[in-house]
Amino acid sequence: MEIRRVFVDKLKIKNGMVLVAGPVQKYITNVLRKAVGERIDLIDGKGYLYRCTINSIKGKELYLQVADMVHCPEEKRPKVTICVSPIKGPRMDWLIEKATELCVDRIVPTLFKRTLIKFDEKEKERFERWRRICIEASRQSGRFSIPEITEPIPLRGIRPYAENIPNRWVLYEKERETYMKDVVTKQKNGEVCVVIGPEGGIEEPEVDWLKENGFTTVTLGDSIFRTETTPLIVLSIILHESIKR
Repeated sequence: MEIRRVFVDKLKIKNGMVLVAGPVQKYITNVLRKAVGERIDLIDGKGYLYRCTINSIKGKELYLQVADMVHCPEEKRPKVTICVSPIKGPRMDWLIEKATELCVDRIVPTLFKRTLIKFDEKEKERFERWRRICIEASRQSGRFSIPEITEPIPLRGIRPYAENIPNRWVLYEKERETYMKDVVTKQKNGEVCVVIGPEGGIEEPEVDWLKENGFTTVTLGDSIFRTETTPLIVLSIILHESIKR
């Protein structure tokens, strides 16, 4: 029988027992149809997995007995932050799902001058959906950790996320000399931050600002890729290079 993994935020264990309630309890009992005595694994999004057995179900409360705890070993690949212009419709959902599967660590939806989506209070639901997509994609791909996804911010707001990262790159359609493979194979030890603009392109003043803040302009070659495709190519290159090492 398949052992399913379920994300639980702010996991609390007392005397080897975990109390689960709310949406997670409904998911385990109503969707997965798990019963007393069956296995279920919990992940806390911080690199820990808890192997559990359902001890009892009391109304809307589910009690799990923790049999074992496993910590995911530190991965050799670098931690990657993607600062990407949000896209309309389900294409952004798809980007987030696949980027999570390709081991992204942080997604920063970044607003450029040519970004078409405008965010307001009504867009909170969209952000919450992105968070749920990260959780589900992490579970399905067997990740122990959940990528961080921030609320949308203006381009200049990415500085705190990038300032301590040694490898900073921006995909720029006018770059003709420095290729993505070049900077990846020569990257310094440590984290990576990649900026990917909207389909209309990044304006020159924005590129100038990024350069002033330590970013190197790079290209993927002559082909033109859509905004949701570019991060996945970048993540695949970084993941492949880290596996080779």
